[in-house]
Amino acid sequence: MAFRPTAAVLLAATLALGVAAPAFAAPATVAAFDPDKDGTIDLKEAQAAAAKQFDMLDPDKDGTLDAKELNGRLTAAELKAADPDNDGTLDKKEYLAIVAARFKAADPDAEGTIDAKELASPAGASLAALMQ
Repeated sequence: MAFRPTAAVLLAATLALGVAAPAFAAPATVAAFDPDKDGTIDLKEAQAAAAKQFDMLDPDKDGTLDAKELNGRLTAAELKAADPDNDGTLDKKEYLAIVAARFKAADPDAEGTIDAKELASPAGASLAALMQ
């Protein structure tokens, strides 16, 4: 009789090996990025959350993020497009420019805020990946 691992066994083995889904894989909620508790995220709030995330992603504290530190938050093409000095890294200003572009994409009604429905959209999830 052949051994067939169950999903629980595979999950336990994966975790034992230290391989887990990135922290940003969980669905984001507006409340996580809404310090004024108005039920929406404005660009200032999004950029504040993203700036904190940038600092957390920069363990060597050199003020830049490379592809490894970005941990899949951007594709290689997105990194290249967002890197005007072509040094293979993003500084915080470049990172926050991407946040602003993704915020705009996630705000189709152009009212300047992201609500729960917009955050749950593909564009909203793309924005959230840079904030968490």
